[in-house]
Amino acid sequence: MQLTVRTAAKVNLTLDVMGRRKDGFHNIRSVMQSIGLFDHITLTETSSENVTISCNVPEVPCNQRNIASRCAYLFFNTLGKQVDGLHINIEKKIPIQAGLAGGSADGAAVLVGLNEMFHHPFSADELKKIGGNVGADIPFCLHGGTALAEGTGTKLTSLRNIPACSFVLVKPPIGISTAEAYQSVDTSKNIPNGNTDEMIYVIDNLEKIGKNLSNTFEYTLNIQELLDIKIDLAQSKGCVGACMTGSGSTVFGIFPKREKAEICAEAFKKKYNQVFVADSVEYSTYVLG
Repeated sequence: MQLTVRTAAKVNLTLDVMGRRKDGFHNIRSVMQSIGLFDHITLTETSSENVTISCNVPEVPCNQRNIASRCAYLFFNTLGKQVDGLHINIEKKIPIQAGLAGGSADGAAVLVGLNEMFHHPFSADELKKIGGNVGADIPFCLHGGTALAEGTGTKLTSLRNIPACSFVLVKPPIGISTAEAYQSVDTSKNIPNGNTDEMIYVIDNLEKIGKNLSNTFEYTLNIQELLDIKIDLAQSKGCVGACMTGSGSTVFGIFPKREKAEICAEAFKKKYNQVFVADSVEYSTYVLG
């Protein structure tokens, strides 16, 4: 049997890091949004009795360190059966080390795909619990749409969908590891309060969404190139606001009109290789068959 799952990237409209927990993780509050920038994950049954990985991006590890592989093994373990032979091919469009949850989206796709292949042994909530044991963003990548993430990011509350809009995503060559980003928070003082509560209140007004974008990491990392991209995006015609997503290094701008977003993206492509336009979407993973 073989099937393909399309899985969406996410952006953080807000990301408030609330502090380090006793277990070493951090509590956050974040309004997350799925966007139409997709990876395609193809699952193929094999006779190998293990999980193998291939990917079109050389930098992605094709071994058991890959989130997709870890999700597959945990799925089988939770199901209480030995690993069936499985090959996972990852066709990536979501850039890596970008704050767009590309790895988590791939893991979510594997869980959805395996659940389909085995005739839905797990509910949606059970899949989120499995995924949360692998990565904090995986539950949202299973949930999709617009949602408030709390705790380590695994506690989700659905919000009203944001108005239809387009995002211009600019990913500079710099990469930021999640560990590096959280370390910057732990060593920073006088971190400003985030805008998550206000964002929830204005989530159906695109202009107000643009005014309330916020990200703790943007402040604590304080990387000049990212700040410059943010300023240039915010000043682009038709943009209602700009911000860094996740732990970076992607910066996004929000546009009510896609044609304005396309014009902005073309300008940024003169300087950066990884520039995308993606619309807001109300879902995350979708089985293509």
